[in-house]
Amino acid sequence: MLMQMFAWFVATAIAASAAATPSPAPTPSDPCGGPGRLLATANRPTIGYSTCAVKRGTAVFELGYQNQVQGTPAKGAVVSQVPQAFTRIGAANRFELDVIGPNYEGVRAYAPERSSAVEHGVTDSGLGFKYELPPSGKWSVAFDGLYTGPNGSPFLTAGNATLTGNLDASFAMSPATAIGTTIAVSATGGYSGLAHARYGVTTPSLVVTTQIPNYYQFYAEYVLSSKISPTDGARAFTDFGVQKLLGTRTELDLEYGHAFTGIASLKFDYVGFGTVIELW
Repeated sequence: MLMQMFAWFVATAIAASAAATPSPAPTPSDPCGGPGRLLATANRPTIGYSTCAVKRGTAVFELGYQNQVQGTPAKGAVVSQVPQAFTRIGAANRFELDVIGPNYEGVRAYAPERSSAVEHGVTDSGLGFKYELPPSGKWSVAFDGLYTGPNGSPFLTAGNATLTGNLDASFAMSPATAIGTTIAVSATGGYSGLAHARYGVTTPSLVVTTQIPNYYQFYAEYVLSSKISPTDGARAFTDFGVQKLLGTRTELDLEYGHAFTGIASLKFDYVGFGTVIELW
């Protein structure tokens, strides 16, 4: 009887001690980590940027092709872009350096009364960076700085340095679905005929992404550009697409975009495809 009482006392004390010891708080999951990291890290094919910087000691190459039909059958153009190059290098924890371009662009103007005129050239190239803040609960935030010089072809260059600052933010609504925004503010330039003018533009975007099994990711995005040239005002458009992760270091994507505007000459539709490749 005495031994039974002693055993009961020891078991009770152990149980009480275990109940009094608090369990360690679960470590918040990193939205930029895990086997699906590349889907979260990729900037393309959305207009807005990811909040995830490239991990330290690796490089990510973002490449693609886009074909855009703009304007009207009476006065319009087909614009093709390749390779939409954006190279990202993980220089430190949560910090990356970027190389923008060079990108080739072909513009084929058309009109019923004349034969097609084709121009080829390169867009402005430059450098950039991203700094990712440590994740806070379901939120993640990052900042981008981008610079391109007036080094493109005469009919494609902005004509002066373009400086852009981005605020990127993302909120995880569930393990599979997130909503994000990029607010980009740029100082740039352009030509109206032979005259050059500088102007500022603000480009907010809002995107919803969701994943399904086997690492497919779908997205829908709304973008508003406050000014698209020295002489033209705002234009809004949507961008839809699907991404597929192959392994952990390769992503493939398809996209479709459509502009909303009452000005026929500023309308466009585009399709595109591309890849994101991570080294090391």
